[in-house]
Amino acid sequence: MEARRLMEGMERNYRVSDSEMEVMKMLWRQKEGIKQSQLLDLFTKEGKEWKRQTLNTFLSRLETKGLVIRERGLVRAAVEEEEYNFSQAQNAIDNMYSGKLSNFVAAFIRRNAVNKEDLEELNVYLKELENK
Repeated sequence: MEARRLMEGMERNYRVSDSEMEVMKMLWRQKEGIKQSQLLDLFTKEGKEWKRQTLNTFLSRLETKGLVIRERGLVRAAVEEEEYNFSQAQNAIDNMYSGKLSNFVAAFIRRNAVNKEDLEELNVYLKELENK
């Protein structure tokens, strides 16, 4: 069965650098928009020695990719972390496993990358789907 898209507009394949991902993770931890200067302070507290322009460059790139919104002096994530993760997983399944979730799961099982606890959780999900 072709893996289904659960959310509108999640066809994008967001390619982000490690530093851009750090920015996204920090934004996802914020419950609302944050000033760029406050964001820079948070990174400084974590030991990052980024300059204002460095952070601005990352934010500009993320904004171009549709992942960040800057308005009224605030910056915030344009997509929720779960939406982003789903999009990335969906793209991986589409590109590497012929769009079939079953191929993806089978690859993990063949490599013994699925433990008993994972299998039990998968069975719970499958039973929930059967009962819908």
